[in-house]
Amino acid sequence: MKESYIRMIQYLLAVVIVIIIGFHLQLFSSLIGPGYIHALSWSAVAARMNNPFYDAIYVILLFAVLTHGFIGIRNVVYEFISSQTKRVIASWVIFIVYIILLAYGLAPIIASAP
Repeated sequence: MKESYIRMIQYLLAVVIVIIIGFHLQLFSSLIGPGYIHALSWSAVAARMNNPFYDAIYVILLFAVLTHGFIGIRNVVYEFISSQTKRVIASWVIFIVYIILLAYGLAPIIASAP
């Protein structure tokens, strides 16, 4: 994939993260949501875990943050590696770690689905 496309994906994911963080943080806002203390109560957390809307928010946030972060890590690694072969190896290692962390993050979301 061209570097310009990867950079564009990273910028678009930054916008997605800002929007989704707004939904995520509204849980803890006393102005819009129920407030911080209530949002962390057992009943509120259990209700969110059974709500498909919040599951979707968490999946989107997980995907966007991981992808944005790992593109950034890849860019930093590429600054130190000039060999194309080593860049391909580094990209595959980063991709494998990305998949492991994505699966680790998705496991509780999928387990809590009704």
